Amino acid sequence: MILFPFSAESLGLPYLSAFLDSVGTNFSHGANFATAGSTIRPQNTTLQQSGFSPISLNVQFYEFNDFHGRTQVVRKRGGVFEILMPKKEHFSNALYTFDIGQNDLTAGYFSNMSTDDVKAYVPDVLNQFQTIIQASKEIVQYIYNQGGRYFWIHNTGPVGCLPYVMERIPVLAGQIDDYGCASPFNEVAQFFNRGLKKIVEQLHKNLPHAAITYVD
Repeated sequence: MILFPFSAESLGLPYLSAFLDSVGTNFSHGANFATAGSTIRPQNTTLQQSGFSPISLNVQFYEFNDFHGRTQVVRKRGGVFEILMPKKEHFSNALYTFDIGQNDLTAGYFSNMSTDDVKAYVPDVLNQFQTIIQASKEIVQYIYNQGGRYFWIHNTGPVGCLPYVMERIPVLAGQIDDYGCASPFNEVAQFFNRGLKKIVEQLHKNLPHAAITYVD
């Protein structure tokens, strides 16, 4: 979530307001649908110790769908609403960013899964991501149909270098690399990223008029 404020600063733009903080908020320059701990797959267990969010990717899509429709209705009221709400053309000129998946990997580890178990369900996580964003009424395809053309899809970072992962899920000394990170966890992250990159390549074919950037 910290990434978005830094990105806004580098572009000389105001910070994005959170969609859920919608009372009197200025959405004229966009909205942030990110939540800490969110996952691609809806979580079917409660993981209080790791702070997982119930707002998974499909929920974030429904929030965007609601935002897209309601802001245009509200904007038509005129006055201050016309100032606070985005114009219709902003949706086609906006940059849509996706940075999700890391918590799907750590959720497995916090559920006492082995590295092999987590790696085994990565294809299902990626399939869920692909299904959601490629379906005609979902995420990227939906945004594309509404005029959106600019997409920025982040891969996941080195999970094995995260302090909270290293502290809660100890590994053998021989599994620590030269940088002090847990190699098994990073191998799973790399496996996830290879699959995600293939999905992005397929999106390029399915959405030929879109500018889709895979961010490593």
